[in-house]
Amino acid sequence: MVRFFKFIYPYVKRQKSRFILINLLIFISAYAQTQIPLSIRSSIAKYISTKRPDLLYLGFFTILFFGTLDWLSGMMLRLVNNRYSQKIQFDIRQDIFTKLQSLDLEYYSKESIGQIMARSIQEVYSLQQILGWGYRIMLLTISLFIGALISLLNTSLTLALVFLMIVPVILFVLGYSTKRNAEKFYKSQYEFGRVSETLAENFAGIKTVKSFGREFDEIERFNKVNQDFLDASLEVVKVRATLQPGMIFLLSLSLVILLFVGGAFTSLGIIDTGSFVAFMLLSLQIMVPGRFMGDLAIQLQTANTAARRLEEVLNAEKHLKEIPNAPDIRPETYSIEFDHVYFRYPKSKNYVLKDISLKINEGERIALLGPTGSGKSTLINLIPRFFDPEKGVIKIGGCDIRRYSLKSVRDLVGIVHQDNFLFTLSIRDNIAFGKKDASFDEIVKAAKLAKAHDFIMEFPDGYDTIVGERGVTLSGGQRQRIAIARVLLANPPILIFDDSVSAVDPETEAILQKNINDHLGTKTMIIISQRPSSLKYVDRIVMLEKGQVVQDGRHEDLISQPGLYREFIDAIEQQVEDLVLMEEYDIKKFKALQGAISIMEEEKGRGGMSK
Repeated sequence: MVRFFKFIYPYVKRQKSRFILINLLIFISAYAQTQIPLSIRSSIAKYISTKRPDLLYLGFFTILFFGTLDWLSGMMLRLVNNRYSQKIQFDIRQDIFTKLQSLDLEYYSKESIGQIMARSIQEVYSLQQILGWGYRIMLLTISLFIGALISLLNTSLTLALVFLMIVPVILFVLGYSTKRNAEKFYKSQYEFGRVSETLAENFAGIKTVKSFGREFDEIERFNKVNQDFLDASLEVVKVRATLQPGMIFLLSLSLVILLFVGGAFTSLGIIDTGSFVAFMLLSLQIMVPGRFMGDLAIQLQTANTAARRLEEVLNAEKHLKEIPNAPDIRPETYSIEFDHVYFRYPKSKNYVLKDISLKINEGERIALLGPTGSGKSTLINLIPRFFDPEKGVIKIGGCDIRRYSLKSVRDLVGIVHQDNFLFTLSIRDNIAFGKKDASFDEIVKAAKLAKAHDFIMEFPDGYDTIVGERGVTLSGGQRQRIAIARVLLANPPILIFDDSVSAVDPETEAILQKNINDHLGTKTMIIISQRPSSLKYVDRIVMLEKGQVVQDGRHEDLISQPGLYREFIDAIEQQVEDLVLMEEYDIKKFKALQGAISIMEEEKGRGGMSK
């Protein structure tokens, strides 16, 4: 349990005043509950000794007072405790989300979204449960136990010792169960994360699943994961099934022993009847919250597991380091330079980029071309420091980007990624994502530049139209144009388009590229594309192959020499020839069909053909 208490302490400290009030209310409630049986004992003893009924009335009102005090303190306790636990849950979830936002992309390449979601929701909820219910029961039971023990010490030392005999047994059982079953609880929570992971992955890729008719395969895959979670959960159920009844049995056994000993002492005249009644009522009061000790132990074990899994997030190291108090980058120019850069992904033996030396001048527009897997996307992801190279230096305006704050470096670079992620927000909010204080006129202007304004206005709600999750209600081309508008609105000095018009028709693409080119001014631009039309507005072409720059120059220079670029152009020309041949073939086939129809019509007119 030490892990849980160490984890939760900083959050409890933030709620110091509420925590103190909760403890005070618990002690008041425990005191009131302890005084009720003692008042009964006092009333019985006084009545037996004096035979005065008015003393019974006084005892009644005393009991009513303490009962009311218990009710009021209990009501206040639940109100304050729920607010306290909910606020701590809020703070933990906020810290987890803040930490996740600060982690670099390497963390997300190793950790599944399902596990992250399980930690952010389920584990935090587990902590809230123990804080909202478990702590109150635990402290109330301890307080009642101490109150009962003090009362018993005043009544009979022997009864108090009998009462204490059961405590070491209960503590041993709880401690042994906790230590033995810790991994079972962790495995159960981990398997829950796998279920979340499978669900998230399936629903995100539901189109692919249905396209390939793999519904039954996915059901089988989920069944396997779900079965693993069931098996792990059943192991926890076994613990619950034995621990909770075990606690009740031990408490009931102690009550029977106390009843037998107390009854014997009463019959022998060692204690009076009132003391015996008070003693039994105190024992019963402890039994009520004590019955939950098994559940409390389970909750504490679950909370300990939750704390362990949340610590794994909060203690995750950032591989992308910032120097302390890093200044903001303020380059005099927006040139980009790769100086002997090597890069490979974590756990990979092979370099994705090898000895890249490349200079892109301010205002220059270059195209990155190359086969699939040649390292184009990896190269551009190094510019805003999504990753750091293993060797070499990347500079913007002659400044080593590792020496400056991440945010200031990324503010210089706008990327339109391949996946064109859109949030479940309005179109207006999606475009303004990179510039939250943008006016509506600025948003419309960016949408017009990206050739998105016309289709946006066709929606009944226009710019206030809510797009579905990941922009599912829009076509691929529409998503791409909104993503382009988002970057154009942000207006950074360096623009990168990573195959960002692949879903746009050629006519729209031509207008879009002209708009972007006219809008660029002195901005530095990098384009990754396999379309030859994207080369129209670029100054230079850089060819990558197997992570190395194999050609660099203007179209006129590269087309006149053998190499990868010439092969690229030849392949495109071959595709065009094939299309022309197909078109000519289709025309010939169409004319032949027309001729056949004409002959048929002539034959029919002469009566040479039957219907």
